[in-house]
Amino acid sequence: MVLDLRFADGGLLRVGAPEAGRPVALLPGLGVHRLTFRLRVETVLASAGCNHVHLGGEAWAEHLGSGPHWIGLIVPAVVPLAPAGDAVEAALSMAVTNDQVLALERARGGRELPLRLDLAAALPQSTANPCAQGQESRRVAAEDWDAQVRALTTMLAGPDAGAGRR
Repeated sequence: MVLDLRFADGGLLRVGAPEAGRPVALLPGLGVHRLTFRLRVETVLASAGCNHVHLGGEAWAEHLGSGPHWIGLIVPAVVPLAPAGDAVEAALSMAVTNDQVLALERARGGRELPLRLDLAAALPQSTANPCAQGQESRRVAAEDWDAQVRALTTMLAGPDAGAGRR
């Protein structure tokens, strides 16, 4: 899905998934993991004097049995703007705990993982209302998410898991 962020000064940014690569990635950590959303940010119409945008927001798991479930806040990031007609790639990330990953696993039941990003953007150099917001959806294929969770559980188990060490 593609999200158009329209600003009061006429600026227009188009946000969507990157053309290649994994758009959602789970990086294993020590009890807390990094969930990253890769974005393609296209400058359709640049606001005068604006050369970067602040992006942040919230992530939700969609339609996992009982409606949307809040996952957490996305860490705000500063993204340089490409010239009008061009795009840059950006990565927005958030922390997720072991318990959150397990809850997502239980709720999705082996199916694809539908996610919603509630994005907020600000153009700090804008002379008008510098804020815009909207929603961007992602669907992580079941096999892709399974592979990422397997990598996470392998890291958690460690090389001594089979030896019964504590």
